Amino acid sequence: MIGLLFLALFGCSTTGGVSGMQRDESALTLLDLSNYPANVYVGVSGPYSTKERMVEKAILACAKSILLEKALALDNTTVVQENSARGLLSFAQNEKAYYDDTSLKAVVDRLEVLSVHFDAEAGAVVVARDPTQSPLQRSYKASPRDGGKPGWLVSLPQVDGYRFGIGSSKAYSFFNDSLEASDFSAAQNLLDLYTEHAFSKGLVNTREGSVSSMDNVLYQAQRGLLEGFSIVDRYYDKTDTTYWSLASIIEKGATT
Repeated sequence: MIGLLFLALFGCSTTGGVSGMQRDESALTLLDLSNYPANVYVGVSGPYSTKERMVEKAILACAKSILLEKALALDNTTVVQENSARGLLSFAQNEKAYYDDTSLKAVVDRLEVLSVHFDAEAGAVVVARDPTQSPLQRSYKASPRDGGKPGWLVSLPQVDGYRFGIGSSKAYSFFNDSLEASDFSAAQNLLDLYTEHAFSKGLVNTREGSVSSMDNVLYQAQRGLLEGFSIVDRYYDKTDTTYWSLASIIEKGATT
C-alpha cells in the first residue's frame, strides 16, 4: 500500500510538493509544525538506499506519532549498588515503551501527505494530515528565536490542560536515531515528573571489621500511561552536539 502511495506522490503533485533541501538548511526546520494545526504530523526516515524506502519509513513515522498520542505506556526499572568505601559497584537500568500498533495500517491508509522533502542526513521528511481529527490549535507554540536557546530549556511552559517534559540526547550517527533518543528521554522525564505508580526499596548492610563499610542497594520501579503524548518543539545545541525535545501530554481530567 505504501509503495502505491509513493508512486502516487511522484505521479501527481502533493499539497506541499516534493523537494530537495539545501545543505546549509537545518533539517530541524522541516520538523517545525507550529504553523500547522494539531492534526498535522511529521515523519523522518533516516537514510536508505532508495527514495521509495525513505518515504515509506517517514510515512510510518507519521502514523506512529498518531498512535503514540493515543497512549504511550512506560516501564522503568533501576537497580543501584554502592559501597561506602569503594563507591558505585553496579548500576542497571531497564527502560521499555509500549504502544498499540494494531491499527497502524488503518492510520497509514487515511493519511493525506502534504509534502515530501529529501536530505542526505535526514533521509525523507514527510508532513501529513490526519483528516479524521479536528484541526485544533496546538498545545504550545514556541516563541521565535534568533540563534538563541528556547525559553523552555529554562522553564517548562504553563498551559491549562497540559503537562510538559524535556529530553535530550547526544548526536548519533543517524539523524532519526538522535531524535528518537531525545523524544524517548522526554517521555521518561514526564514519567519521572508525573508518575502515579512508583515503587522504591533500599537495603543497607553494615560490615564491621578492621575497616567498617556499608553496602547500599536501591531498587526503583516506575510505570505510567501517557495520554496525548506529543513532541511540540525541538532544539539542537551545536556547542555540545545535543538534541533537545519538548514533549506534552494531556493532564488527566482535562478537557482539550
